[in-house]
Amino acid sequence: MNTSFFFLFLLLFHSLLFGDTRTIYDIRGASPILDANLTRFLDVWRADTITPIQNGTYSDVIVNGNPERKTIALTFDDSPDENVTNEVLDVLQEHKVQATFFMIGSPMTDINATTVQRASREGHLVLNHSFTHPRFTKLSDEEVFQELNASSSRIQELTGHYPLLIRPPYGSINASVVRTINTHGFTAVLWSLDSLDWAIKEKDPIVENVLTHIRPGDIILMHSGRSNHPTAEALPEIIEKLQQEGYTFVTLSQLMGIAAYR
Repeated sequence: MNTSFFFLFLLLFHSLLFGDTRTIYDIRGASPILDANLTRFLDVWRADTITPIQNGTYSDVIVNGNPERKTIALTFDDSPDENVTNEVLDVLQEHKVQATFFMIGSPMTDINATTVQRASREGHLVLNHSFTHPRFTKLSDEEVFQELNASSSRIQELTGHYPLLIRPPYGSINASVVRTINTHGFTAVLWSLDSLDWAIKEKDPIVENVLTHIRPGDIILMHSGRSNHPTAEALPEIIEKLQQEGYTFVTLSQLMGIAAYR
């Protein structure tokens, strides 16, 4: 009886963690204006990254939510920037949309710290994108943990919340990185739809890419760092058109049914 209860608990925990989805998406995102060499590089990186997740080699790596529900999550990397991040926050506020920000710890000073606090105060998730934005695959296990803890601790100082959800910079993971993240109580979050706003610096192709490739349950990768003004310009049209198609925007925590903070 105790054994049966234990396995029932594990099944329930898995259901809560992965939002009842059995499908791990391939990573989408493409544009005809993208450089051919970069496109080939992305194809290889995506396959190399997603395959170990889909076959269970990497555990507890989030890629997407429930493909049966038209709920999606906007996620923004490389914050805070007092200009672009605030532009994005203005758009989200105007459209009454909640989003998720993966923030870098080291820039959280002076006016940027105010931006972090604003995002949290307005109901968005403020999560961990490392402290200095290194490739985790080039670090030791201890260095990875130092990056995780330093960033989450800084976010806690500013918002009162210690994030447990981490997006590795560049999406750079391997078995050792995933193991280190999980060992220290964190969960890695990737994405299923890349807006390509880090490579495409024009509004219209960003919008077209997202609208063309969207699927129920998608986690959308966008950016709100210093060079991402086109992202803020593209965001209103993306939100409005996807809402017209019946999509609902939620935070990552809501999408996956998991706690974002300790």
